[in-house]
Amino acid sequence: MTPAGAVPAPRRFQASWAGGCSRDSSGGPAAPGGNACSTAGASGSLARSTPSRMYRLSGIDARLSVMRSIAPWLALALLTAFPASSQPTETALDLEVSDWLHVGSGEPNRMGWVPDGSGRLFIAMTSGKVLVVENGVVQPTPFISEPFTEENAYREGILGMAFDPDFANNHYVYFFAAMPSITLQIFRYTDVGGVGVNRTVIVDGIPSGWLDYDGGGLTFGPDGMLYFGVGILSPYRVEEEDLTKPFGKIHRVRPDGSVPTDNPFHDGAGPNVDSVWAQGFCNLYGLVFQPGTGRLWANSSSQRSLQIFSVSPGDHAGWSKYANNQPAGYLSPVYAYIPGNFDENWFTPTGAVRQNGVATFTLDSDYRASYSYQKGTRLTIRDVEDPSFNGDFYITGHPSPQSFSVAQPEPDAVSGGGQLIRWPQGEFVMGGMFYEGTRFPSSYSGNYLFTDLRGMLHRMRFAADGSVATVDVIINDEPGGSFVDVNEGPDGALYVLSHHGRLLRVTPVPGEQAVVVSNADVSIPEGGTKTVLVSLAMPPTVDVWVKVAAQGGDEDLTVVEGGSLRFTKNNWSVPQFVTLGAAQDADADVDHASFTFTPTQAFPAVTVQARTEEDEVPEEPANDGGIAGDAGSDLDAGPPEDAGGLIDAGPPGDAGALMDAGVLEDAGALVDAGTDADAGTLVDAGTDAGSVHDGGSVPVHMEDESGGCSAGATALPGVLGGWLLAGLLWRPRRARR
Repeated sequence: MTPAGAVPAPRRFQASWAGGCSRDSSGGPAAPGGNACSTAGASGSLARSTPSRMYRLSGIDARLSVMRSIAPWLALALLTAFPASSQPTETALDLEVSDWLHVGSGEPNRMGWVPDGSGRLFIAMTSGKVLVVENGVVQPTPFISEPFTEENAYREGILGMAFDPDFANNHYVYFFAAMPSITLQIFRYTDVGGVGVNRTVIVDGIPSGWLDYDGGGLTFGPDGMLYFGVGILSPYRVEEEDLTKPFGKIHRVRPDGSVPTDNPFHDGAGPNVDSVWAQGFCNLYGLVFQPGTGRLWANSSSQRSLQIFSVSPGDHAGWSKYANNQPAGYLSPVYAYIPGNFDENWFTPTGAVRQNGVATFTLDSDYRASYSYQKGTRLTIRDVEDPSFNGDFYITGHPSPQSFSVAQPEPDAVSGGGQLIRWPQGEFVMGGMFYEGTRFPSSYSGNYLFTDLRGMLHRMRFAADGSVATVDVIINDEPGGSFVDVNEGPDGALYVLSHHGRLLRVTPVPGEQAVVVSNADVSIPEGGTKTVLVSLAMPPTVDVWVKVAAQGGDEDLTVVEGGSLRFTKNNWSVPQFVTLGAAQDADADVDHASFTFTPTQAFPAVTVQARTEEDEVPEEPANDGGIAGDAGSDLDAGPPEDAGGLIDAGPPGDAGALMDAGVLEDAGALVDAGTDADAGTLVDAGTDAGSVHDGGSVPVHMEDESGGCSAGATALPGVLGGWLLAGLLWRPRRARR
């Protein structure tokens, strides 16, 4: 009985990872004398239609029964053994996730949009039905319904689905299933009016085992051939390099089931299984071709490691000798992670060394070698004595078997102590896809997205050389999410399928991660500085440095302070300061330069334009603090008959009136020479050389509260002359009376 509030495990995966061959503590191959692994299996070529045989391995059912009985207690023990802090992994902030559809019971495990423009979605259920969804509604009539039984739920069910590349003309849909006859079978149906007809068997005669280990990956290649992955049937089987058996291998056949003679191990009348295309895999659930490369990507799960391979014909991935530690001559995974593992590992006392922007950490024990932390893996580093080494990072390389490196653009340093933390990334790698749409930001283009049964959608980004750069969990619905497949819909959204019947719709939110700079255009006083503020638009996944540097322009403009800013999940929104400076020079030319604010992660840089405020201005004409009609003409504050203009010293016929020299609105009032707006105040002849209201000014951006620019000195004689002339020509009105 399932406890209240608990999420029951899907029936297909309730027996996952029971038992298994013995292995060493690092997850390497089994030590001599470990428990034996059965090698029973069928032989022969698929082209010769190997007879069906049932494999009942001694002791499996009894051990499975015991494992089921202790599974709840084991799960509780594992949960309580880990720290109480929750995993710092959540749905990415640039995504919006909604429950789009619930398809009910039947345990869906594959989906695909019908490639005919109809907008129909097929959802394959483990129980044998294939549902048809139109306009977000499940249709009452399924596409097909295979006769699987509940009693054999661990051994029967649909495993894979693929549409024929020529579906628009032939309407073929292919399925990979474990049949009641205890065999694996590939068959196809023809779509007629939304219902599958004309069931045709393409491949038959491969023994099946537990659904968890039967495989199920099914896809068409760019060569028009059909590729499928067969697992090892149970955790106790070891096939190694036996090409006479189909297990643990990727197979390639024509769409009608016949075997191409150019397959790498084809030997005709010889003992090999002619359809084998690559070997050495544990359980092959996801197969997809990478656009532009022609390489087949294979998701393979085992008890020791969850591995993703980029496969070529004839490759050997090393199972069961190797898991994530393949030597030369074997195919290494492009990425791998440990199933269900909360991982801690410690560094040596001097195991943190930073040089030229790269920090190398040396592990203190062989508990887990550095190859367990693949390039692109996200780690948390903490408790190193020098705290500048701590933070969240992606692994960039492996200098030795006991060390790994990360990017840290900080000064060189040596420290030690501390530890790494790798939070669980999943437990069973499932279906994947390469994103080629346009609805999401361009940074998603070409990314590999893959699901994990724990309830996680991963996003893999690539470096310029094609290697893995970063891997992030972008949707986290653990512990009961049970994600099994991901597809791009006709609307450009991502759709994520859960084994419990939920179908999620994922879209980007407006905006994305960005560097936020307070000013895009900055003027800097010559000989002075200006400060801009920098932050991020949202919390980063790992620590981000923003590097500030001049890019072209005059060398007088430089970064004075703040050339390297570090943002974390805790301080991303707190503005940090960058000070830009302009050197003093002897010319009057305005200097220009561009400054780039470049993040260390894959989002756009920001460019700020800067220019100088020059304090050298051209020399003014002699004896002139302004224009002829203002206080500061060649001889006085204006023509003799209008010292200061009509509104300052008074009209010629009203010398001494309220608007003459000596009262509030005359030559000496607020709007003429000698007042707050005239020569000698903050906005007069010490600032605005040559304006109509004062004795001279300079541009607004050069105003200074001291009021002492060169234009003021030039304008002062003209202003004083205006005052003197006003006093000689006009007498107060009371005197004239």
